Amino acid sequence: MSGLVLVDKPAGPSSFAVVAKLRKRYGTKAGHAGTLDPFATGLLLVLLGPATRLARYLVGLDKRYVTEIRLGLRTSTGDGDGEVIAETPFATRADIDALRGELELRVPAASAVKIAGERAYRLHRRGVAVEMPTRRSVVHDVHVLRFEPPLAELDLRVSSGTYVRAIADALGGHCRTLRRVAVGPFHVEDADEGRVLAPLAALPFLPERELRPEEVSLVRAGRPIPGSGEGPVALWADGGLVAVGRAADGVIRPETVVS
Repeated sequence: MSGLVLVDKPAGPSSFAVVAKLRKRYGTKAGHAGTLDPFATGLLLVLLGPATRLARYLVGLDKRYVTEIRLGLRTSTGDGDGEVIAETPFATRADIDALRGELELRVPAASAVKIAGERAYRLHRRGVAVEMPTRRSVVHDVHVLRFEPPLAELDLRVSSGTYVRAIADALGGHCRTLRRVAVGPFHVEDADEGRVLAPLAALPFLPERELRPEEVSLVRAGRPIPGSGEGPVALWADGGLVAVGRAADGVIRPETVVS
């Protein structure tokens, strides 16, 4: 068993718990390509078997979220589970529109970022105060779905690694709900835990190169083959993914072999 499962994660379980359930269901190793907070819902990409090696090509995809933000109240975690730490003036629609583009946002205290070798959320649970780092993020687009202070509902398209809770905090509020509706070309409406997409279908955003029969063994052995272009290329034969190679200087060098 090898491939990609699109999961619509409910609120409550961690991403690790969802992965563990699918690992047991399909009887093979599994891993996700980008975590979701336990309180968040929506699209989680889970890779199975040898396809877990493809995570490196999926984690950097843009994400799209819909979130309801409670304006005027900052919390210690950036969501409703934290303690209120400050009351702020309500953000305006102009403040929300100003979020577009490249931003420096402070990483939430309740996150998986490591501080001095330990996960920040563990330090937070123990009440250890730390100075959280900032992270450069890109808000590609933001649409106001509803603006009824103290509540605002936003549709956000952001770069990988962006914390929506940090965006809520930048607006002087916190996330009441958070739902991931898309990751790159994948959409939550297509989620089905009983369906495993083939490894090649997990990489629709990469250029493809069909391998001749004599090239298959070369690629599996890690040998380069002729090819044009720059960057990752999905290498396939007989309808299935063999490897992902990296093209440069007129050749494609195998980078991740999956079959």
